[in-house]
Amino acid sequence: PRVIKQNRGSSGEGIWIVKLKSGAYCSSYGEASCEDSDVLELMEANDNHSEEHTVAEFIEFCVNGRTAKSGDWSSKGAGKYLEGGKAAGGQLVDQRFCPRIVEGELRYNLVCDTLVGIIHKKP
Repeated sequence: PRVIKQNRGSSGEGIWIVKLKSGAYCSSYGEASCEDSDVLELMEANDNHSEEHTVAEFIEFCVNGRTAKSGDWSSKGAGKYLEGGKAAGGQLVDQRFCPRIVEGELRYNLVCDTLVGIIHKKP
């Protein structure tokens, strides 16, 4: 599984846990590529709702939002994660899914080099 997320905001909108519905993963990273027709199981981090879409629909939603090509989405978000270009934070990050995220994460807040707070954020 992978996490695809927009490079802006912290509400969880536009952060997707992505799995292949078929479960047919390659044995080595980069050994294979998905086809546009492959079906994805998607879960959005802001409300943990699930959706199923093809790779092509997911890419269309990420780039252009809700269109005829992106299919029907129940997400509260509008997609269009690349809107505004790099200057506006319009980027996508692809990272490996970390199953231990359910334990939470520690966020250290600093002002210059002084620690002003620690937050234990749980999903």
